[in-house]
Amino acid sequence: MTAIYALTIILVIFAIGEFCSAKTNAVLSQPLVGAILMLLFFWLGFPKTLVADAGLNVIGSVISGILIAGVGSTINLTELVRQWKTILISVVSVIAGVAGIILVGSFIIGREQAAAGAPVFAGSISAVIIMRDHFNAGGREYLSALCNMILTVQTLVGLPLSTIMMRRAAKDFLTDKHNLALYSGAAEETADVKKKPLQLPQSLSTSIIILAKLAVAAALANFLAGLTNNVVHYMVMAMFIGLIFTQLGLLEENAMAKTGCSSLFLVLILASLFESFSYITPQDLLGMIVPILVVLGLGSLFAGFVSILVARFTDTNPYLAIAMSLTCMYGFPTTLFISQDVAKACGSNDEERAALNNYLVPKIVTAGIATVTIASVIIASYVVKLV
Repeated sequence: MTAIYALTIILVIFAIGEFCSAKTNAVLSQPLVGAILMLLFFWLGFPKTLVADAGLNVIGSVISGILIAGVGSTINLTELVRQWKTILISVVSVIAGVAGIILVGSFIIGREQAAAGAPVFAGSISAVIIMRDHFNAGGREYLSALCNMILTVQTLVGLPLSTIMMRRAAKDFLTDKHNLALYSGAAEETADVKKKPLQLPQSLSTSIIILAKLAVAAALANFLAGLTNNVVHYMVMAMFIGLIFTQLGLLEENAMAKTGCSSLFLVLILASLFESFSYITPQDLLGMIVPILVVLGLGSLFAGFVSILVARFTDTNPYLAIAMSLTCMYGFPTTLFISQDVAKACGSNDEERAALNNYLVPKIVTAGIATVTIASVIIASYVVKLV
């Protein structure tokens, strides 16, 4: 197929996904709709070389490191320290979920499928990229496709469960009137921004220069990962180099968003990930239903149970703790939207809505950052060695 035709089809597919996501408040997420349309495209007999014809099979892998370095620039260390209880509950529970999937799931769906799906439950596209590269290199495209399918459907499991738990937590919160006085004021303001050690002038903050700095961060990460003989995975190194560059002032906070390229990069990477769907038949997809249910079911069960235990030691509402543990299944910005929606729906007046917003939003958003942005990448870099 001609390159421009292939690229146009891919962009239209993800444009439809974007439209559906906006209309359903991300219940039907862009990756989910895109995955369904890509599968239908291949099943209807269109070229299985669609992604390669568009030239995205290589570029998607190349720019992954740049995107992950950008993820590192979004991590706010000050907020992470302030929300230490949230971090503890989220990370420990998601580790428990991954362990439960591997230990118990291996007896149900086999060790290979359990280990393949476990890091994806932990949350991010970064984890899928790590697993995808490993499986494709070994000719195991089926497992790569399984990872992609888990990523696309887990939002449908995590969102309703989290919403229920947050509503219960909100109800408990409102029963204590002292909470209204404590949380109904404006959210805590951050301190004045201090100049960073290697702060660069504003003239070096144009979109192209920021993109170049992200590329330098990714290239350095690749070099350093090589020095460790890839004991530290390239993606993990890219995330931490992005974080370090940002703390030093060499890189802007939330750098990828400031390039204006984040949405394009995400589409290109998703398209390269979904290339594995060209190998999947309807029969293969039916065969994935049980592994997907096992991975998401066991992950949610173990993560939820452990989050309740940790909540007891940190004096945290157990329903809120469960909601924190499930943020790994959808991440930011959905964590922001859903916590704001719950606060709005459960508050009966402006004071209650403001208090709930200040109570829920920082915790749920921080939990999503801890699980999806940080924990999932580290977990995937370890688990990939098991398969």
